[in-house]
This record gives sequence, C-alpha cells and structure tokens, in this order.
Amino acid sequence: GFVLAIILVVSLQALLFGINLWMALLTIPLAICLAAVAARVVGATGIPPIGAIGQLSQLSFGIVAPGQVPINLMSANTAGGSAGQCTDLMNDFKVGRAIGATPRKQLIAQTLGIFVGSIVGVLAYMALIPDPQSMLLTEEWPAPAVATWKAVAQTLTHGLDSLSASIRWAIFIGGLAGLLLGILDSTLPAHRTRYMPSAAALGLAFVLPASVSLMMALGAVLTWLVNCRWPSLTERFAITAAAGLIAGESITGVGASLWQMVGNVG
Repeated sequence: GFVLAIILVVSLQALLFGINLWMALLTIPLAICLAAVAARVVGATGIPPIGAIGQLSQLSFGIVAPGQVPINLMSANTAGGSAGQCTDLMNDFKVGRAIGATPRKQLIAQTLGIFVGSIVGVLAYMALIPDPQSMLLTEEWPAPAVATWKAVAQTLTHGLDSLSASIRWAIFIGGLAGLLLGILDSTLPAHRTRYMPSAAALGLAFVLPASVSLMMALGAVLTWLVNCRWPSLTERFAITAAAGLIAGESITGVGASLWQMVGNVG
C-alpha cells in the first residue's frame, strides 16, 4: 500500500502539474520528516501545526527549486498535507482507542471516510465557492490560509534571497533555539526538564494568531483553576468540553455561510 501510494503521488504530480520527476520524488522523504515533526507537536500540544508545516515545506522547495511556483505550491502541499493527515490519524486513533475501537475497524472507517469525504467535500466546496478565482481572498471569503500560501509562493519565487536579512536571521535563531531545547529535553534529568518550555508549544505560539494563543492560554488557566477545586470533574469533562467548543465554533461558521448563501439565492 505504501509503495502504491508513492507511485500515485509522484505520477499525479508529474502528469497533472508537469512537475519534474525528481522534484516529485523529493516530496516523499520530506513528507516523512514533516510528519514526524507534526506528530511530535500534536503529541505534546494536541494541536496539529498544519499551517506552519505547510510554510516549512514551501520554504524547503523554495530552496531546492527557486522560481518554480507550481513546485512550491503543489509539491509543498503534498508534503505538508501528508504531515497534516498524519496528525489527524494520530488523533483519530487516540480517540478510537479511548472508546475501544480496534485499529482494524478504524482503518475500514478511514477508508470509507476518504471515499465519501472526497465526494462530499468537493461538492460542498463547489456549492459554496463556485468561482474560487474571483471569490477567494475577498471580504466575504478572506481564506487566510490561501493568502498565506500565495504570499509565501510569491515571496520564494527568487529563493531565499527574496527574504530580508532579518527574516533569515529569525529563521536561523528559531531553528537553533528549537534544536537546543530538544537536546536539553533529551539529555537533562526529568526534575530539571519539568520547568523547561516545550519547544513544540513555544514554536506553535509564534505561528498561531495572537487571539488563538491567548484563548488557549485562558482555557489552560481556567482548566487548571477548576482542576484545583474539582480534579475528578476536570479529568472527566475538560477535554470533552474543549472539543465541544471547537466543534461548535466550526459548525456555527459553516451554518452561517450556508444561511448567507441561501439568503443570496433567495
């Protein structure tokens, strides 16, 4: 299955987007490395760093293939998307284990979900955004993730030289700090690493919007306060309540978009 997936990923990049075969092959080891990083982050924080991983994959292809926008977008999207799927599967298997589902049953459910989700997702997208070129990046559909990918691709058209010196220094310092924190976390005794900041959480705070980081901090403080008073209640319902709030926000956003679309049609 793994070999078949590699063949499909590489061949589709070459056939659909005209990407060089070697560049398409490069997405495989990059996807594995990014998946390992994403899995580490989601294991430590519970949040998949999909946006940050996507920009990191774009940066990688901007170095090896400067000026080639299709490679920077599609190959980077393939590598970054694989890492994102890895984190989703980790969370799914974690929940499945908690409710007693076997890996075999989860695999069957995932396979069916891929088939159904591919059809429903495309149809829903086309219903909401029939003309992406003119509708996206507007006030109605700001699509911040799309804007970020576009900006990074345009910036890296000329390779790393297109980045200012301050940005390159920031990348170097951030990478060095993450490397040092990882080394210290692996070498120092447990009683010392207890007070060290998590490299994954620290890096995630830099790439998430400030509003999201502040809400996460507020939620953590509230959970800690409740846990001090009612530890058993927190253990049972904290994660469920947080998941409900996140899902509720997403469902409300989709519902508002559908309501607006129906109103425009009427």
